[in-house]
Amino acid sequence: MEPTKFHVLKDISLEIEKRKFVSIMGKSGCGKSTLLYVLSTMDTNFEGELIIDGQSMSGKTKNDLALIRNEKIGFIFQFHYLLPEFTVLKNVMLPALKFGKEDKSTIRKKALDKLDMLGVADQALKKASRISGGENNELL
Repeated sequence: MEPTKFHVLKDISLEIEKRKFVSIMGKSGCGKSTLLYVLSTMDTNFEGELIIDGQSMSGKTKNDLALIRNEKIGFIFQFHYLLPEFTVLKNVMLPALKFGKEDKSTIRKKALDKLDMLGVADQALKKASRISGGENNELL
């Protein structure tokens, strides 16, 4: 039995400048999550085209898409939680450390800059398990 097709998003065209933070808002059921899953390259079962940094995502392997997510996309799920055994700073640094394209001091400086931008730099050295739920949500 073939899956049922349904229309969720229509005529979406979106351009986001590098290093910009963007919020997607709308009422429940309007397609926000679907849009984010497509933009994150985690949902590839759609008609249309997704272009990231001038490159079409069509026909890419799962490994190619994972690499693109690591290099090009900052994406945090609604129910993602910080790792409680690490500091807030280490949690922010982890993806870049794992990727290994920059030295640790550069990654640390960028992470501190992001925490400062969010107004939570004073929480950087606290264990993630020691910050309040509201502070956790601010970081995510």
